[in-house]
Amino acid sequence: MSSGDDHVNRLPPASWELPHHLHRGSSEIDWCESNYAVSTTIAEFVNTFSNVLFIIIPPLLIILFQQYAKRTKSKAIYVIWLLLIVVGMASAYFHATLSFAGQMLDELAILWLICAGVSLWIPARYLPYLTSRYLPLQMNRYGFKWAMFAITIIGTILSCIKPVINAFALLAIGVPITVMLVVEMRRCQDEKIRRLGFRTCVLFVTAVCCWLNDRLLCDLWTKFRFPYLHGFWHILVFLSSYACCVLFAFFDASEIAPEFTPKLRYWPLDTFEFGVPYITLQSRTKEIKRDM
Repeated sequence: MSSGDDHVNRLPPASWELPHHLHRGSSEIDWCESNYAVSTTIAEFVNTFSNVLFIIIPPLLIILFQQYAKRTKSKAIYVIWLLLIVVGMASAYFHATLSFAGQMLDELAILWLICAGVSLWIPARYLPYLTSRYLPLQMNRYGFKWAMFAITIIGTILSCIKPVINAFALLAIGVPITVMLVVEMRRCQDEKIRRLGFRTCVLFVTAVCCWLNDRLLCDLWTKFRFPYLHGFWHILVFLSSYACCVLFAFFDASEIAPEFTPKLRYWPLDTFEFGVPYITLQSRTKEIKRDM
């Protein structure tokens, strides 16, 4: 009579395999950087680690914007900084594995970040126009946030149906946001804000050029032995994206907290305009007393 252990040993091994979308290389997208050239476990080494700013800067922004969140009585800005971290982690996972699941996480994280930013910071004066033109009703900021949430859900579903166009669609969304940023900058009289806005636009345009060159002119850059433009895209688009968020937070503070004056600051030194920008709110009452 055989023992129980012998019976267990004679059982066929369990067959278990990862779903196809989780497999390395299951994505149809492959960037210009050579795969597994530096590491045997990381597909695109430079493209993976160039996301580091997405992970290390937002925690600092959460700390720097504590006074802003308290005085505007809105902690929603923390969601933006957390979504930036999610974008960085998803992008790093995608480039490390080139899996379809990583691609979708990367693109959907960007979609949710953009929609969250639009729902929070689109200037209030645009809301009546947008809702009366595209929706059979008038809505306030609260209603617009719910409308954007519905649009985000629909966009998420569509992204899963036709993923090949996701990257170009997300890139195209940056155009009206940039136009809106330029419009707000022209309305603003703060020269410090205007300088940051100009640098933000330059960074974004440069980032897009890097993205397009890596995507469309890979053979050319490979001949120059520099297939790393997508890594530069990560760095430049982060710098422009979070600066854009800072700028719109400045514009929004003037509307939602009129009793305060928003001020652009830089960490660690306010006189060094290439540091980390953030917004503080100063009491208008104190400013008036100081001027008297």
